[in-house]
Amino acid sequence: MSVLPGRPAELTSRAADLVSSAEVILDVIQELRGIVADDEGKAVQALYEQNDEISSQLERIHPRYKSTADAITEYAVALTAAHDDAERAEDDLDDALLAQGRADRALADLTDQVKTADTPSPALTDQVPGAQRAADDAAAAVASARDRIDAAREAMNEAAEAAIRRIDAAIDATNEGFWDGVGDFFSDIGDFLAGVGEWIGDFLQGVVDLLKSIADTIVAILGALVVLLLVVAIGALFGTIGLIIGAVIASVLAAFLIWSVLSDVTKSTPDVSRTDPYPHPEDRPQDPTLATLLDGTGEVDSLGKETDSVVKITKVLGPDGWYYTVTLPSTQEWLSRFGDQGAVNDLDSNLALMLTPALQTQYERAVLEAMGQAGVGPDDPVMLVGFSQGGIMAGHLAAYNSDYNWRAVVASGAPIDHMPIPSDIDVVSVQHNGDPVPRLDAIAGDFDSIEHGPNWTSIRVDPPEPNPVLGIDAGAHNADDYAGTLEQHLAQVQQNHPSLVNFFDEDGYVNTSYYHWTE
Repeated sequence: MSVLPGRPAELTSRAADLVSSAEVILDVIQELRGIVADDEGKAVQALYEQNDEISSQLERIHPRYKSTADAITEYAVALTAAHDDAERAEDDLDDALLAQGRADRALADLTDQVKTADTPSPALTDQVPGAQRAADDAAAAVASARDRIDAAREAMNEAAEAAIRRIDAAIDATNEGFWDGVGDFFSDIGDFLAGVGEWIGDFLQGVVDLLKSIADTIVAILGALVVLLLVVAIGALFGTIGLIIGAVIASVLAAFLIWSVLSDVTKSTPDVSRTDPYPHPEDRPQDPTLATLLDGTGEVDSLGKETDSVVKITKVLGPDGWYYTVTLPSTQEWLSRFGDQGAVNDLDSNLALMLTPALQTQYERAVLEAMGQAGVGPDDPVMLVGFSQGGIMAGHLAAYNSDYNWRAVVASGAPIDHMPIPSDIDVVSVQHNGDPVPRLDAIAGDFDSIEHGPNWTSIRVDPPEPNPVLGIDAGAHNADDYAGTLEQHLAQVQQNHPSLVNFFDEDGYVNTSYYHWTE
């Protein structure tokens, strides 16, 4: 499969058909003009007048048809050239990547020899600069090949725009007469009504999203109130003193919850910027596959920790355009109420996500900003991946946000069973028995009885090393263990969600970028 979209050979053939059709129109005009009114009969005269009218109409449309055919023919030539350039660059990229791998390994081996030698010989140390230059040259060759692919894609887009301008100019140049004006008028009316319809659709979708988030916010708040009332009721079992203590505890908890939620949702959106956490290419992890997808959740957690929030956005060329995978971090700061260290994926945003989905957290706003900076378009397919709070954010976006084309959610150790994720979104939820976090939304009902559609796969299994006595594992809520569980159930996921393969392209163009921010 070519790295560029489009089928040049088929387009060239169709362009030739258009040119032939334009020549046929011209031949028909000449034949009609050749009919001579040499009979005084009314039928012959009527036929002549009809031929004259038809030939006049054909003469009027012929320039449009011919110019369109010529423009598409030129675009077919440009598209063919762009594909040829891109395919050559892709071949060079494959060779350059292999050469880069060899050069990086040679440099690493040589560096290790120098480090391990007690007194490295000059002949050995003199080889290091040359190996470094070879590694740098290989990296430059990789970058050059990718730039050539991007240049071919840009040339293809520019050729398409030139063809569109030429066709528009041909239509405008011959767009005259009363009926042309009438046609334009109704065309404009149609465009206007289509725009109004699209606006109404977007508006109504926004209203639906808001109503869903408000309804779930009410349910979550009522659930929290039930818990607080239960605390008071338990205290009342121990008499007046117990009732007072229970009321105080409930009041403190309520104040803490309100304070935490408001402190997050009322803050401004953090400044999001791109970052490169791997200055050395050899340190960069391998491009993800479906089997290693959840490895990225532990990666972004380790990159950000308590002081920074990091998301990973992977872009691949799928069968019908660009596909994006957004990997989200989990909770890294638990004591934000007692000294905020900077990460927005903290306890405050966790509580806000669970209790008030109708309000946008700093975390959510920053993720959407990062996606915008990464060039994710509203129609580009997006898969959301997250562990724990990252999984909550993934489910939250898919359930309550319609700004993007969410296609899949892969969550581990996250309470997303009650989220109203649309049925056309693939959902894979991995949960370990003994992990309490995925059951945090059980206040909304027994999630074991929830019936999800065929789009939803729940993997509920024991953690890799359960405690033989308790039947659970102290590390049941662990990103690395969840990554292993997904890999063990890969066949089930592939069978239930075959379209997930579109988000991975081991043989094509893959680009990974990282974005970070602090409060």
